[in-house]
This record gives sequence, structure tokens and C-alpha cells, in this order.
Amino acid sequence: MQKIFKSVLAVSVITLAIACSSEEKKKPAADSVAMANSNTVPATAPAEMEADTGHLVGAWHDEAIKSDDGKDIAYEVVSKGHKVYIQAITFTGKELTLNDAPPITASASEIRKDGDKYVGVNSPTEIYKVDKTGNLLIYDGETLVAICKKIL
Repeated sequence: MQKIFKSVLAVSVITLAIACSSEEKKKPAADSVAMANSNTVPATAPAEMEADTGHLVGAWHDEAIKSDDGKDIAYEVVSKGHKVYIQAITFTGKELTLNDAPPITASASEIRKDGDKYVGVNSPTEIYKVDKTGNLLIYDGETLVAICKKIL
């Protein structure tokens, strides 16, 4: 089941990497990670087709896996109105660019609060919890599949 989850994640990450582009404005943050505000509208997109953006709630680094092209993977949780989404992002090296108002990509999964955890709206076996240290725990059903280190 973990291999299936990682395969689906890898496909999502590749899709996300292709779909996203951003201008970077870096400022130092904890753990040698840089955060920045930027507009993430592709240069070729007309004004009426600007990305649907939300508010960045948090970000976590998954140190255990990499994308197919060797990039590091992180997850960001984004809220928009009454909805909350989780999406994978990729980065290289020790710097990660985060937006205060990131685009909500086609590969984002809507999640909803259920007690002390979040559950995938379309995949109720996908469960996300934040532990006491702030790390993101990702479950497939009752099986822990990833522990992601808190970035923001």
C-alpha cells in the first residue's frame, strides 16, 4: 500500500512540478529553508486566467522520498474560504520557496477536519495528523506511511 501511495504521490509531484512556476523573493527561515512571497501566474497566462490562490497554513518536508527527477518533496496546506487543501511541492538543495498565497493546483487534495486529524474528502483513507512536535503524520488507513518535518 505504501508503494501505491508513493507512486500516486510521485505522479502528483511531477504534475505539480510541470504546472507550477514562480518568481522568488527569498528571506531566511528556520532549518536553512527560505520562504518568499511571489506571484505564481505563468508568464503566458492572460489576466483572466490567474491561478486560484489560497492562504498558506503550513508546510512540511518529507525527507524519506524524492520525486522521480531527484527533487525533495514537501507538502503545503492551503485554505480558501471554508475549504482546506494539501498539495505536494518540490524543491532542490536547502532552499524552498513558499508563497503566502500559493496557487491551488489541479493535483491538490481537499481535506476536512475530523476531530484531531484531517481526512481526504475524496479518499477517506488518507489521514493527516500534526503531532506534538509539529510534524505531519500521513496515514493510509491505520498505517503510518510518512512523517514529515515541520517547516512553517
